[in-house]
Amino acid sequence: MAGFNVVAMWPELFEELDGEQQASVRQVFATEHLSGWEPDRAAVADLVEFTLGRIDFDAYLSRAAERAAAHHPAS
Repeated sequence: MAGFNVVAMWPELFEELDGEQQASVRQVFATEHLSGWEPDRAAVADLVEFTLGRIDFDAYLSRAAERAAAHHPAS
């Protein structure tokens, strides 16, 4: 796959996902990349953890919000 491919960047994160799950996670971040955002390893790891059922959606959103706040502290 051309362009931004999180599976190729961090293959160790995807070892427990089946092909369909890998494709779904890869597509989420490929779409985000087209919007101008390049995720870090933590963002990818969190979506993998959610996909595997290790964290729930609230935890996934909370972690994403914490990362966003760290990158854009309140004025």
